[in-house]
Amino acid sequence: MSARTKSLLYTKRQGDPGGTPWLLLHDRHGDLPDAEALGAACPDGTLRIAVRAPRLQTSGATSRVGGFYWYFGPIDRPELSTLGDALYQLEIVLLEAAQASPTGKAGLIGKGEGGVVALLMAQIWPDKIEKVIAIDSNLPTNLDDIPFDRRELDGLNIELRGTPPSDAITRASAE
Repeated sequence: MSARTKSLLYTKRQGDPGGTPWLLLHDRHGDLPDAEALGAACPDGTLRIAVRAPRLQTSGATSRVGGFYWYFGPIDRPELSTLGDALYQLEIVLLEAAQASPTGKAGLIGKGEGGVVALLMAQIWPDKIEKVIAIDSNLPTNLDDIPFDRRELDGLNIELRGTPPSDAITRASAE
């Protein structure tokens, strides 16, 4: 089932409408089914909100679909204007979900590029985040170039799966 939101991002909602919402953010070149698959990591009784990234990747002369992505540039060095656009659209979804949540917070699960975005969202809006599960993801290496007020990750429930955490995550939680 899909629900209207003020964000331009396409979402699909499943699960308990009264449960804590979890935003599911697919990897680069993924699509809504890839985001939905991340819902297996959600606790029982939650509202799973699969979110499709805003940009379409095509390949070849026939323009067959290659999937969706959150920002331009290498996964570890996002181009800032496209990253900012994705974060703005996700902020709308996050704040709407958190407002409707019984706890006033939402969980985030992201894989690869979606995990990068989830970790950044945790630094920007930690008071709206219940927990972050980042799979095969690290904070960007150009973190100091990103123009937002980062907050500490200490005290926020963050679970890193897959790729070992980068020095950027260690530095961010120590600031």
